Amino acid sequence: MTRIHLAAAALLLNACADQPPAPPRTTTLKPLTEIGGIWYLDQNWDQDARQWYYNTTQGSQIMPYDWFMALVDPATGKPFVESVTTRFGYLAGSPGKWNPDRLPVGFAQDKDADGSAWIGMTCAACHTGDVRINGRTIRVDGAVTTGDLYAFIDGLSKAVHATATDEARFAAFAERVLGPNAPVGKRISLAAKLKSFDKSFAAFVAASTPDTPWGPMRTDAFGMIFNRVSAIDLNLPKNNRAPNAPVSYPYLWDAAHQPKVQWNGLLDNKTAFDALGRNAGEVLGVFGKITLKPPADAAHYYYSSTVRGRNLVAMENQLRALRSPLWPEQVAGRIDPIKAAAGEEIYTRTCGSCHAVLPREKGYDTAPITMVPLFNWPKPKDPQAVLAAYMTMCAAGVDAAVAKGLVSVNYAADPKMALDAVCRKVDTGVIAGVAMPPKLLGGAPLDNPDLAANLLSNAVIGAIFGDIAREPGLIEDLLLGDKAPPPWKGAPEGGWTAASAKSGKYAKPVFDTTPLVKKGAAMTDDHRKLLSVLARQKGGEVQAVSPEATAEAAADTTAKLAETVMSLLAYKARPLDGVWATAPYMHNGSVPNLYEMLLPPEKRSVSFRMGTTAIDPVKVGVDTAAQDNSFVFDTTKPGNRNTGHDFGKDLSDEQRWQLIEYVKSL
Repeated sequence: MTRIHLAAAALLLNACADQPPAPPRTTTLKPLTEIGGIWYLDQNWDQDARQWYYNTTQGSQIMPYDWFMALVDPATGKPFVESVTTRFGYLAGSPGKWNPDRLPVGFAQDKDADGSAWIGMTCAACHTGDVRINGRTIRVDGAVTTGDLYAFIDGLSKAVHATATDEARFAAFAERVLGPNAPVGKRISLAAKLKSFDKSFAAFVAASTPDTPWGPMRTDAFGMIFNRVSAIDLNLPKNNRAPNAPVSYPYLWDAAHQPKVQWNGLLDNKTAFDALGRNAGEVLGVFGKITLKPPADAAHYYYSSTVRGRNLVAMENQLRALRSPLWPEQVAGRIDPIKAAAGEEIYTRTCGSCHAVLPREKGYDTAPITMVPLFNWPKPKDPQAVLAAYMTMCAAGVDAAVAKGLVSVNYAADPKMALDAVCRKVDTGVIAGVAMPPKLLGGAPLDNPDLAANLLSNAVIGAIFGDIAREPGLIEDLLLGDKAPPPWKGAPEGGWTAASAKSGKYAKPVFDTTPLVKKGAAMTDDHRKLLSVLARQKGGEVQAVSPEATAEAAADTTAKLAETVMSLLAYKARPLDGVWATAPYMHNGSVPNLYEMLLPPEKRSVSFRMGTTAIDPVKVGVDTAAQDNSFVFDTTKPGNRNTGHDFGKDLSDEQRWQLIEYVKSL
């Protein structure tokens, strides 16, 4: 049996004599701030915080930095870096200390220990959004990008190919990279390297081409990460699958406080180590590099990777301070307090049980979520029945399991993403049988084949161990958590890279345990496991898992597996503060606005145009009529279904508008 270790109105109030007095707003709406033509809302970040976050490496390495800056887009004849914003929808960056070359938001330079510089992406590329309202562009930190990831990698591949195969293009490229008087040998070497990269990157793009186009604002995150680790990092092309379960990029405010992350709640988010693991997995999915081979010995029990753990911890700490954006009444129109008050009652009655309301102008430590099951399980207390349904769905699809009476559909949302996450198996190649963490600490060896999710977990843990070996200060960062000083005041310029670690200037003593005894330092089970591995590397004592504990764990494996399956075949309902800035809606971005979210599913748009930064302030969502929309979303394609969430179907139209008015105020 396979195991799983482990997601309108905006009207101005025209007061009439017979209207009751308007209730006061419960929050303070601060003025928008304009910087360089972009307007910012108060989200508890200052300009230092956001610019550091936009431009700091997390370990992604797409291609050599100087190549990227020298590349010309054959479609425009202009520098390719400009096309990242003008053609592919990513946001324009600002020049400054952390961005001297004015890279787009979320694109950053990474450096290896030998000083080699690379262009890469950070989480800001996908989780920072612009919204355009009445002629003003507002940048929303933590919101959804309008970037089109597939269009970007496809365009980059075509630019590289055009350069590598055209003598005139290559000559101009080589001059920009090497200078006008470079020796012939260097030009020949550059040509060979570029042709090799052209071939490998074209193969990557071909393998990443979805049958269902993603378009802007979405990607098949799990599909891309699974392909990257199982097919590219393991060098097993047969593991590749077309990434056909695209999802919207989740918005990040509150995410650091949620107990589970990802649309299907696949990953725990209870400790700093949980968060680091999730973010390290994201790095591996966006061009982070990892060498997957069996550890040579106990002293080197890890995988070498480009994951920059110290930067990831600092980013997560910073995200804990991020707050959701308040509806910008100054440009979008004042919230009608009468309608909003009526909508609050509707929300409490129909929405509040799943979508918690978080306090405003107060700190909070948790952001409650509700996992909404995709299926009804006729025999939920019978593990064998649950696993039979699971195996049937994985092998033959949901319809087959329903036909056999093993499950019935509950939520009716498109299940493809959730099923891919828990069903996909891959060949584990040379690391079959490797446990991360070691078996001594309770790690389970990889089977062959095994679930892609298990392989990813194994790779992530090994990468983190490797990062600690390179950057031991990561231990202290994990323990200090958000008590650590702001990273832009303590980290090297450009963030923590392999080059900064090698210099020794910023490194901590490898086994300095002082942080472990500091007053108030939080020690979790994950931290203890981590430090036990380090102690073992230095010959220290390690508590082995007892035979009794092993036997007890084996006895309830089937029951736990069944419970895990049921918990992961669900989608997350989260707090809705700031949701006005995060369209399109549903996990797969299949509903253009809040108004349609409250309609019966059969009355929603079958297709709609999207890709613009403009929002519709009445229906609250994508302005589907905007001229700069670049993509037609077709809900009839696999993975794009817009059914589910029918909780507004029994509301009157007046109640829908009242509810929307209240949601705008969250």
